[in-house]
Amino acid sequence: MNSIRTRLLMWLMVPLAVVAGFVSLETFYSSRKISNDLNDRTLLAASLTILEHVVSTNGNLLAEATLETLTESLGDRFFYHVTGPNGAFVTGYSEFPRPPIQGDVALDEPVYFDGVHQGVAVRAVRVRRDLTERELNGVTTITTWQHVGKRSELTFSLFSQSLMRLLLLVLAAGAIVWFAVLLGLRPLIRLQAAIDQRTPYDLNPIKRKMPLELAGIVGSMNELFERVARSKKNRERFIGDAAHQLRNPVAAIKVQAETSLEANSKTAMQSGLQQIVDVTDRSDAMISKLLSGASAYAMDRSQNAAFDLSELVNERARIAGAAAFDKGQEFSVSGTDTPVMVSGNQVLLGEAVSNLIDNAIRHNPTDAKIGVRLETGDNQVTISVSDTGKPFSQEAFLELTQPFLTGGDDLSGSGLGLSIAKDIAKAHGGYLATFQEEDGKRVSLMLPTGS
Repeated sequence: MNSIRTRLLMWLMVPLAVVAGFVSLETFYSSRKISNDLNDRTLLAASLTILEHVVSTNGNLLAEATLETLTESLGDRFFYHVTGPNGAFVTGYSEFPRPPIQGDVALDEPVYFDGVHQGVAVRAVRVRRDLTERELNGVTTITTWQHVGKRSELTFSLFSQSLMRLLLLVLAAGAIVWFAVLLGLRPLIRLQAAIDQRTPYDLNPIKRKMPLELAGIVGSMNELFERVARSKKNRERFIGDAAHQLRNPVAAIKVQAETSLEANSKTAMQSGLQQIVDVTDRSDAMISKLLSGASAYAMDRSQNAAFDLSELVNERARIAGAAAFDKGQEFSVSGTDTPVMVSGNQVLLGEAVSNLIDNAIRHNPTDAKIGVRLETGDNQVTISVSDTGKPFSQEAFLELTQPFLTGGDDLSGSGLGLSIAKDIAKAHGGYLATFQEEDGKRVSLMLPTGS
């Protein structure tokens, strides 16, 4: 059953059919009880009428016409048996059904029972009365009985009428459920139509008004559209950035290669080839940064893992700090003595830390002081890289965090360092900020503790 409509109908109609079955059984037993009660009262009334006739006629048989009238009134053939004091037979049919429990019962208390008379099932009633008539002076017992054919017919007549009403009710409920399911599933059909009308390039959110039960699905779909649109935009951005940045190196390699081929001396050829190697190295570094930026764009936070940020900062500072010492700069690390556990992409955060340190080393002179500091507090962890260089204005810092925008000096790099660090921070729920200090500036990568 892959159809929601079929499932809903089954879930609604099967329990309804089971309930209808139980109701049918209850209706049958109720109909039989009503029929039995009605006929039992009639049988008792006839029995008392016969007893009065026997008393008034001093034990004579019931007239045939009267018996036929009773039979017509009761609907089935009617019989009776009367015994006087000490069990002496008075009148009626000599053969009669006996109650299942023998013995005397309270006077005037009717005893109903089922029996067999001449091979036919009958319903009987026995009544004992204390009479003071001249011919019947003492306890007299009358037993009356009749065939049960009409009684059964009345039971099944009542049952069939109730069953017919119940069947009509179930069919009506089924029809109502069918139309209710059709109407209830219309929002799904409208949602399907809204999706079918979209082109592969339409990733705008679905704005159709939906019931509360579908609001979560539509919200998830809109969130998926947003992620796909963001991924598409980032992919296009990456392709555009890569094409833009690799065009010049490729052209430079081609020019250097042509120059080397036309060189008249071995020295000129080696110089050209060395320039090709240098351009290739810079291109390789550029591609690595572009891939890091693409990884930050495509980061899935469900793949985060816990790690020690102190250890990561120490490792990256040790690797990047070597360049500062080679350049003659003063380099220090603080705040990494105790573990700081965070959750995130360790490789990308390491790339962001390296970019901040590399940016400070590259864009500061040889006598600069560069410091890396790790701080925690207020549900936030901060990685700061400070230097003694000229502070950024907020407008300038905003421009420098855009891809391929550099400081414009001779030491400028690819223009991707701060941009990638900002994207990695954003992917982890944090942000990048700059602050002015007494002797320079500080660039801080701030992350929530649960990032």
